[in-house]
Amino acid sequence: MSETKAEDKKVSEKKNSMAKNSKSFKYIAISIVIAVFISSLFKILGAGLPYFYKDLKVKADITVKGFSKQELTSDLIVWEASFDTWDMNRITAFSQLKEDRETIKNFLINKIGIPEDEITFKATWDRKIWDYEDVLIEGSTDRTNERKIFKGFTLGQSLIVESNNIDKVENACNKITDLIENDIDISSGAPKYYYTKLEEKKIATIKAAAEDGRTRAKTAVEGGAGELGELQSTSIGVFQITGKNSNDGYSYGGTLNTSHKIKEISVTVNQRYAVK
Repeated sequence: MSETKAEDKKVSEKKNSMAKNSKSFKYIAISIVIAVFISSLFKILGAGLPYFYKDLKVKADITVKGFSKQELTSDLIVWEASFDTWDMNRITAFSQLKEDRETIKNFLINKIGIPEDEITFKATWDRKIWDYEDVLIEGSTDRTNERKIFKGFTLGQSLIVESNNIDKVENACNKITDLIENDIDISSGAPKYYYTKLEEKKIATIKAAAEDGRTRAKTAVEGGAGELGELQSTSIGVFQITGKNSNDGYSYGGTLNTSHKIKEISVTVNQRYAVK
């Protein structure tokens, strides 16, 4: 009997121990779950709070347009003229054209003072000249046929002068028609003016426009009791090269004036600065 009671007591103690262990496991599991939950919560909050506060924080910046316009005087002139001659005989017309070319060449070199290596004669062109007239049909009083009539040959040539001596070439443009008195049929085109150091001038203009933009931004911010921060972004607009005192308009793709000796180059720089 006593053995049975002792055995029942052992069983009871074992059950109590298992119950206690089961509770311990439950507490441990619950603790682990709570710990994981808290850890995850802090991670979520830690990741989200910067964005939350970032949204709350007002970002201050200022956008400005810097502008610069600078004058430049062309240092290269390109001038083109053309001349032609006519004769019923093609060989005779060609001989006359050669004589005219030598007369023009001597005029430019000896009278105007343009170096020979700055004068380029292009290839000769020639074409037949035809005329048309109506001829009465034989036996008719009012019906006609068109007849093609050969009128001879026209041969021509053009020349180009490219020089840094602008004054001499301009003088040639004004006096070249004097050759008409020598029975030379010559016509002059308008000269074109260029600036050979344009890339250097563009860099200087960009720099000046950027400095102008910063000055504008700084003036506006400090005028409002603020402090200008770092440059956040910048972009450069297209260059506009217009004739001085001309009516040239700005274009979306940029303007390049070649008809004026004195020009103006301008550019806009877009800038965005932080405000402290």
